[in-house]
Amino acid sequence: MNRNATHAFTLIELILVMGLLALVLAISAPALSGFVKGRALTEESRRFLALTRYGRSEAASRAVPMELWIEPEQGTYGIGPAAGFESVGGESLDYRVGEGLRLEVQREAADENGRATIVFQPDGAVGEGSVETLTIAEGASHSVTIARAESGMGYRIQDASHEE
Repeated sequence: MNRNATHAFTLIELILVMGLLALVLAISAPALSGFVKGRALTEESRRFLALTRYGRSEAASRAVPMELWIEPEQGTYGIGPAAGFESVGGESLDYRVGEGLRLEVQREAADENGRATIVFQPDGAVGEGSVETLTIAEGASHSVTIARAESGMGYRIQDASHEE
């Protein structure tokens, strides 16, 4: 018996293993792409909700009304001091929704340019005429709705399967 002999894989064994890996990846790829898409929607809705909390906090801490604006047609939103308070309230933050996502607000909440707003008053309350609900949608079947809280002091994520 040769003690120096080494054990190795044959070319056929390597080809079989590579074929099995390719098969497993081919089967799992559609499920993984659905997972990634769902994450984009979840993360965008959480980012928007965090921005509402930031706006409420900034309005109270600076004693300045903060305006969160939404432009559904452009897929953008942002927050900054309300008109007339720019010098006191600091800089504005602007965001664009992720690829494949869209913003939806009620028509009556938008102005003639299609822009809707949420105003956070210095006492932390949501101002009159602010958007009641905003939907972030992906495709025709996936969406998350962000709605004004019953207390009127903020917003929450609401969807068919889970309410926060």
